[in-house]
Amino acid sequence: MDYNELFYKEFREIKKIDKKPKLLLHVCCGACSIYPLIYLTYLFDITILFTNSNIYPKEEFDRRLYAVKKHVKFVEKTFNTNINIIEDNYDYDMFKESLIPFKDQKEGEERCKICIAKRMKRLFYYASNLDFKYVSTIMSISRNKNAEYLSRCGERIEKEFKDIKFIHFDFKKNGGQDIGVELGKEEDIYRQDYCGCEFSFH
Repeated sequence: MDYNELFYKEFREIKKIDKKPKLLLHVCCGACSIYPLIYLTYLFDITILFTNSNIYPKEEFDRRLYAVKKHVKFVEKTFNTNINIIEDNYDYDMFKESLIPFKDQKEGEERCKICIAKRMKRLFYYASNLDFKYVSTIMSISRNKNAEYLSRCGERIEKEFKDIKFIHFDFKKNGGQDIGVELGKEEDIYRQDYCGCEFSFH
């Protein structure tokens, strides 16, 4: 599946009814947000949801949130736009309970799928309460994240929230991650070396 082509098809339909649609965008860290925010800033009125209780320890959570805020300031200044950030509560102890049975798995297996689904469900929950019609996530930028699984997960949760549309992206396309790495060096954005949870910490 070419998710970039799917996005363009979706976006053409959205534009017929909404000049600059509001998008609630799940962002996992500053490094991964670099290319997606620049790509999306002219297309959507973006609000970021930083809901990442998977991150261990709390100091790492704070460091990644700071990196997101740093890049957002750059995007706002460079592109003369405004991006709001919603910070969800941090509750790692509760979040990890459903991950513990899979703690010995490698990254990308069942533990990661559960982690992604929990955060995506939270994204839809916020969108429902705040009257957003469109949601998505930047996680497809990572070579360690499967765009197909992200899309299937979004489509599955979409069925529970009838008035919210999950927008499909594969930010790895067109060298998105490589562009983000280079721009991140210029902006001096913190780039972590592990996924987030203590089971991937090294």
